Amino acid sequence: MQTDAIVFTEVGQVALQQLNMPDPAPGQVQVRTLFSTISNGTEGWILADRFTWGKTPYPCVPGYQRVGVIESLGPQVGGWRVGDRVMATIGLWSGPVQPYSGAHVALGNTPVSELYAVPDSVSDVDASALVVAQVGYNAASRAVLQPGDWAVVYGDGLIGQFGAQALRARGARVILVGHRKGRLDLAAAHAADSVINAREQEVVKAVHQLTGGRAVTVVLDSIQTEKAQREYVPLLEKGQGQIVYTGFTPGTVWADMALLQQRELTTHFVSGWNRGRMESTLELMAKGRMQLRPLVTHLVPYSEAPAMYRMVQRKIAGILGITLDWRKG
Repeated sequence: MQTDAIVFTEVGQVALQQLNMPDPAPGQVQVRTLFSTISNGTEGWILADRFTWGKTPYPCVPGYQRVGVIESLGPQVGGWRVGDRVMATIGLWSGPVQPYSGAHVALGNTPVSELYAVPDSVSDVDASALVVAQVGYNAASRAVLQPGDWAVVYGDGLIGQFGAQALRARGARVILVGHRKGRLDLAAAHAADSVINAREQEVVKAVHQLTGGRAVTVVLDSIQTEKAQREYVPLLEKGQGQIVYTGFTPGTVWADMALLQQRELTTHFVSGWNRGRMESTLELMAKGRMQLRPLVTHLVPYSEAPAMYRMVQRKIAGILGITLDWRKG
């Protein structure tokens, strides 16, 4: 069957193309996509062929998060029915255009191990960002903290915003540090208790004003630069503070490891997704504790995807969540 797909044709180039999608193989279902959400950071690195976990196999279909409806079942599939609303991660098929996770397709096959039932109370748009939301949840889940503890999140992108939401769901008082006013306004409304614009304020001083001079329990670092590390390390108590590094870090070691050792700081590194974390994130979405929709700055027809990726590449101000609507051809 012919289906529309978003294709990275070569470095920096995106096109809308049609693919031949086969019937689902054993253990797979075929899902008609309603919405998919771009992972700005990871997909931007992949488009530039700078994602160091694997060379980009141009031409390829990117994306690892979409929500849709099951249209057909492959052999040996149980527990799912045609018409079920699901969140799907990877897509699988063979052909000259390969899946690089492969979620940005109108119709695609997904193994049942990568399907998630979407609760009625979770919107299609929210579910379409489940993997990135889970990255924030995963980061927030690593910290040892008590309700009322202070947490600082570095980064005003989706991972930082979701990490802040998940930390608040655990009872932490969350300060989000960024430098884009529009994103900080969204964080103040939907993710964090307080925000700090690093371009306008001295971060350490501003944090201490909010905490009354108390040390923060954890820093969630989604930007990962040595400059940021040297800025926030003094906020953490020696021997007690925790840092969670999240998001993609290209290349070799960037951090001052000696500084971490001297301060005896606990550090965590997180990546990927698993069923337990995905389902826990869905539970928080169902309770309204984590949500994408207020953070979506661009909800557009999928035909506008090439323009969206150009904006991501150029780092246009005002972009945060980009969700593609696949309901109309």
